[in-house]
Amino acid sequence: MRKTVFSALCLFLLLCGVCRAAEPVRVLCLRGPTGMSLAKLMEDTEQGRAENACVFRVVSAPEEIVAAIARGDADIAAMPTNMAAVLWNRLKGDLCLLSVNTLGALSILEKGGAVHTIADLRGRTLLAAGRGAAPEFALNYLLRQNGLEPDRDCHIEWLSEHAEVLSRLAMGKGDACLLPYPFAAAAMARVEGLREALSLAEEWRKVGGSSRLVMGVYAARRSYVESHRAEAVAFMREAGTSGEYVGTHPKEAAELIVKHGIFSNAPLVERAIPHCGLTALAGQAMREAVKGYLKVLFEAEPRSVGGALPDDAFYFMENAR
Repeated sequence: MRKTVFSALCLFLLLCGVCRAAEPVRVLCLRGPTGMSLAKLMEDTEQGRAENACVFRVVSAPEEIVAAIARGDADIAAMPTNMAAVLWNRLKGDLCLLSVNTLGALSILEKGGAVHTIADLRGRTLLAAGRGAAPEFALNYLLRQNGLEPDRDCHIEWLSEHAEVLSRLAMGKGDACLLPYPFAAAAMARVEGLREALSLAEEWRKVGGSSRLVMGVYAARRSYVESHRAEAVAFMREAGTSGEYVGTHPKEAAELIVKHGIFSNAPLVERAIPHCGLTALAGQAMREAVKGYLKVLFEAEPRSVGGALPDDAFYFMENAR
C-alpha cells in the first residue's frame, strides 16, 4: 500500500512538473523596432527549438499592450520604455523591467548637407510625429542641451503620424524631419538626396551621462516574474540571443520580421536593422541606462512616466547569461 501511494505521489509530481514546463509564456510586442528583436525567437518557437513554450501576439497600438498587461492577458511584453513606467504607476508597482531591447532608432534627416550638429537646427523647420510622447521629450532635451529653445530657436511642426511626415517631406515642406527606423529608411528611399544627418541615440550619448536613449524594453508583471522566475530568465536569455541574430543577420532576419507580421517590407527592414539600436541590456547596465532616461522625461512632463519615477524594485536585477 505504501509503495502504491508513493508511486502515485511521484506520478502526480511528475505530471505537475510537465504541466508547469508546458505552460505557455504569453508574449506581446508592437509592430516596428520594439518587436523586431523577437523575430528569431518567434521562428525558433514555431520550429520547436525554443526553451520556453511562448505564444506571441503582434499588435499595432501601445494601448493594446497596456490593456492586456493590466488585465493579466499577457505575461511579458515588448513596449516603449516610458509606457512601462506608466504601467508601473497604474499597477502600483506590480511591473518590472527584464531588459532593454532597443536604443535610439530616432534620426534627423535632411537634404542639402547643412545639418551636422544639433546646433545647426537653429532657424530651421523640423517635421516630426509623436507630440506628447517620448520623441518630443527626447528632442526637446537634446535641443536644450545644445543651447536651443524648442519653437523659439527651432520651429517644430508636429504632425499626426510618420506617414504624414514622409508625405510632407516629399512635397518639399520643412528643412528636416525626425523619424524612427524603419520609417527613416523609407523616407530616404523615397526622397532623392535625403540623408541621415543626426542619430538621436548618438547625440544623447554625448550629453546624457550614464543614461541612454532607451526606446524599447521587455517588461512583465512582478507577480508573474516572482512565480515564474525560470521562465522569465529563459525568456531574457532567448530574447537576447534572438536580438543578436537579428542585428548580425539583417537579410535573413528581415524575412522573419515580415513572416511574423512585425513589419511588411523586407528590403526596407534589412536596410533599417543596422540603425535600430537593437541591444540586450540587463541588470545594472539596464538600470543605469533607464533611470537617467526616465528622469529626463519626468522633468519634461511627469505624465509621460505616469506621474512618478519608478523605484529600484522596477528593475529586475538578474542577468540571464
